[in-house]
Amino acid sequence: MGALDKLKNLNIEKFRFNKAKDALGVDLGSTSIKIIQLKGSPGKYSLARWAYLPLPNAGPDVPGPDRRTQAINLLKDYVAKQKKSASRHAVFSVSGNSVIVRYVKFNRMSRPDLAKMIFIEAEPYIPFAIPEVNLDFHILGDVVEEGQRKMETILVAAKKEIIQSRLEVIQQVGLSPIMIDVDAFALANAYEINRNPAVKETVLIVHIGASVTTMAILDQGVPKVVRDVFIAGNTLTKALQRNFQCDAKQADAMKGRAQLLATPEEREKAMAENNKEVLQMSTVMLPVMKDLLAEVQRSLDFYLSQGVDRQVTRVLLSGGGGRLGNLTGYFGHELKMPVEMFDPLARIEGANVVTPELRPLFAVAVGLAVRRDGDVS
Repeated sequence: MGALDKLKNLNIEKFRFNKAKDALGVDLGSTSIKIIQLKGSPGKYSLARWAYLPLPNAGPDVPGPDRRTQAINLLKDYVAKQKKSASRHAVFSVSGNSVIVRYVKFNRMSRPDLAKMIFIEAEPYIPFAIPEVNLDFHILGDVVEEGQRKMETILVAAKKEIIQSRLEVIQQVGLSPIMIDVDAFALANAYEINRNPAVKETVLIVHIGASVTTMAILDQGVPKVVRDVFIAGNTLTKALQRNFQCDAKQADAMKGRAQLLATPEEREKAMAENNKEVLQMSTVMLPVMKDLLAEVQRSLDFYLSQGVDRQVTRVLLSGGGGRLGNLTGYFGHELKMPVEMFDPLARIEGANVVTPELRPLFAVAVGLAVRRDGDVS
């Protein structure tokens, strides 16, 4: 049994509308939709279908309702074109400032007893009114604190309005939701099915989306630190727009050919080649990336402060923002540790049809696609 198996029941909201063996993992991003369906089971997954659906107009200045309409239209078209054998069951996720994850030490009690008392026990840890959220929890195990035995618990709260909003999109396009997850835990599941269980490591996944960057520190696959920050791809786009006085599409095109110049040697090389655009774009983007790096370092520092024997082995980058030129080099240079792109499809049979540049974008969708109706407690 893998380390993530003990998190299989962690869901914000539980749907038992259908008994689905396979489901579509649907990552509803703010600029694109990623869809994955897997066949099989851990250790022998194969890719049944996949789709990358970029929204036609999804710049940072496009209002949320407009992006929502585009997403519904894209998904409707996708579902309509699928064969009858394709799954109509869907797993989706939420993230951002409407989702709260807390690691809490409660007095020891049984899971049924905690379930009865969770709304009272959770109130001090949730910055929202309890009636406004859906709550769930998972007991990680016993710990000793100040001589008393307690149980370490992951507590999750998500505002009902964000769940309802995502749920309406899924249902409007003709899909049946069977489960809702959290982006960070989907990343953990994607890592779990790709990791070598013989290798003992602690990794930090940094998933850079358009609007949100999700970080998850995984100790033997179990999430120990989970954070969402709002320095992401759109932050870079806006910085380029301001500096070059261009629109969002032009700024996004610039990101596609930009390079972060992490070292003096890289900058000297660009100057020697008279590559003024690369120099200027790097100069504009570096302050944004330094802000993101500071948040990454904050997550690392928090984890390391929890015990003298703790260390992070490597950093994995995913998401559309992770494809920024020389981002692995920049993070590796600044963090002084191995940094690489995360391929969530690496151990999935038949996944070679997905092009290398797109694969990191599917980290959340893959993690959602491994969920099954039987996971629901």
